[in-house]
Amino acid sequence: MSIFALKMLSINRKREIVSLKQKKYRQRYSQFLVEGEKSVIELCQSDFLIHEILITQTVFDKIGNSLPASKVLIVNEKDMNQLSTLDTPAGIIAVSNFQEYSLDNIIFKKRFVLLLDNINDPGNLGTIIRIADWYGIEGIVCSPTCVDQYNSKTILSSMGSFTRVKVVYESLLPIITRYQIPSYACVIQGESIQNITKPEEGIIIIGNESNGISKPIEDSASFKITIPKAGEAESLNAAIATAIVCHKFVFG
Repeated sequence: MSIFALKMLSINRKREIVSLKQKKYRQRYSQFLVEGEKSVIELCQSDFLIHEILITQTVFDKIGNSLPASKVLIVNEKDMNQLSTLDTPAGIIAVSNFQEYSLDNIIFKKRFVLLLDNINDPGNLGTIIRIADWYGIEGIVCSPTCVDQYNSKTILSSMGSFTRVKVVYESLLPIITRYQIPSYACVIQGESIQNITKPEEGIIIIGNESNGISKPIEDSASFKITIPKAGEAESLNAAIATAIVCHKFVFG
């Protein structure tokens, strides 16, 4: 048995936490939800400001020693089921404040930066964040029309990588024209990445899952590149394409 007493959430606080499943309330409170043992533990090891960690007794008995005691609130299974965004709750949810980053810090201090144009699928965005983390790419700039980085599916898909990869939302076109960094638009018709010498730095532009990169941004890019294919598929998933291009740029 833990040293923590089983507590009931107040109705008001429960309502606030449940509301964080919606973007407008995440923005109102500047808070978001993180679910799952691995992601919450990585959150605890990051610079994010944690408001509270809600956990069932069963999960606490398993990983409680890895959590900051002052943030932990043990809740019953009924509350956990109501609070969770998952069909099968993981038994642990952290409520964290947003983290703010500056565009200049992301652009100037990194070798490679990802620019995402109108990525709509939260799973894709979360996977791209995870891919960026894998390849040591620490900064992502999303267009204002991209899905919310704090969407619960995005956070879950990132598998904790959201704690290390900095994400900002900005208009993309001014970035391409303002910074003196080569930019590479990933398109269907372009120079094969097999023919490209590994760059020392660059902005990698990934487009919408269905429509690709918007024409003004594509036309402003320094280079248009493509992933060569041997089969008949019309296109690649945005996250898969990101992984292939990142591997080429990072390792040659």
